[in-house]
Amino acid sequence: MNPLTQSLISGLMSGAVYALLAVGLVLAFHTTRVVNLAHGESFAIGGLVAATLADAGLPAYVFAPVAIAASVLFLLAVERFLLRPRRSWPIGNLILVTLAAAFLTRGVLQLAMGVDPLSFPRMFTGAPFRIAGGVLPPQGLALIVIGVTTAVAVTLFLLFTPLGRKLRAVAENPDAAELLGVNVDRARSLAFGIAGALGGLSAVLLVPLVSVDYQAGLGMTLRGFIAAALGGMAPATVILAGLGLGLSEALVTNYAGALAQDPIVFIALIAVAVWQSRKIAFGGTGRA
Repeated sequence: MNPLTQSLISGLMSGAVYALLAVGLVLAFHTTRVVNLAHGESFAIGGLVAATLADAGLPAYVFAPVAIAASVLFLLAVERFLLRPRRSWPIGNLILVTLAAAFLTRGVLQLAMGVDPLSFPRMFTGAPFRIAGGVLPPQGLALIVIGVTTAVAVTLFLLFTPLGRKLRAVAENPDAAELLGVNVDRARSLAFGIAGALGGLSAVLLVPLVSVDYQAGLGMTLRGFIAAALGGMAPATVILAGLGLGLSEALVTNYAGALAQDPIVFIALIAVAVWQSRKIAFGGTGRA
């Protein structure tokens, strides 16, 4: 087995998940201006619900849609019951509200699902593909293809459909969009619903290859946010950033060890923050 090729394959699989999460996080951010720190819980909920239903004997064509629907309902509830009634609050306070929602959800999942990691059988089976000394299972190929295709499809939806233009209008100026007849609340709910669907889909595709537990959400939020930041919070570029992050993690794990992965991820986040603040002077004004 070629370690480099296998790292690239693993990185593409992880990167497809990060791309899905980043697109959803960016979509919700642009419509509310709030970084939803409970975003990764949609991944944890989707994976745990799918694993539980699969263990009960339900087929994939039943448990997969139900798991994705559970993720959608979760983020819809975050927007409708936590963020919308507090829209007049400062953005920083709203971010803390989503963080509280993440920890609350984490506790509920621990009580409901237990502490043991869960998984379920692969939905795409067959002989693995051997590529330049690396091994790509059919489930992994489906993850890469479906994940990247879905992320690109959501981006095209935002750019070229009337509904997508409404979401972009809300992102640019919600007051002006409302004056033009756009239902801002509905647009924000749609954005969070799409984000939940992307989180649930990423879990349904990835968990058969690994596992998921009650505390997986915040880690996925972090990686989705780093990909979003690297991509400039733009849906089109965060896809490439997510893939790049996945590849970087896999290469670091292979050549520097798994213990080096998280420190390097945090270093990347700090580097992005420093780079994006290069035009900001003390006092919050732009440099000439």
